Amino acid sequence: MQWNVNETENWEELRSFVDTALLPIYLYRGSEEVSEHVLRMNYLLNVAAAIEQKLKGRVLLYPVHYHFAEEQPAQQTPPGFVHNVLLHFRSDRVRVAELGTEGSVLTLPVGEEDLESSLRFEVTVDVLYKEIIRHWQQRSTQ
Repeated sequence: MQWNVNETENWEELRSFVDTALLPIYLYRGSEEVSEHVLRMNYLLNVAAAIEQKLKGRVLLYPVHYHFAEEQPAQQTPPGFVHNVLLHFRSDRVRVAELGTEGSVLTLPVGEEDLESSLRFEVTVDVLYKEIIRHWQQRSTQ
């Protein structure tokens, strides 16, 4: 489920099935060109949307959250989810707030190589969504 009006009309009916928040996080660095930021942010959003489509029905995809790299606070997770998945670029160090984290937190780094390669994109999505499934399976056995 994506964070938009069309998808959230039936939120109350679906809420009991959606136990995972998918949170794409982008760190903005002033040293990069705007075109590079556009490419990277678009890629991150597309990866997040593709993961959400593969896991549709159990995942709520939040809008991208960005911080200025120099002022990055600890990322808090939304309340009410058993699982929180933070999606970010590998070079970005994302910190999770210790307080306010109700459920498990999985941080998934996305590689920054070949952002324009469709094959690389498909492989990235495949690896990351399987990692989420593995995380769910591990948590259900605990």
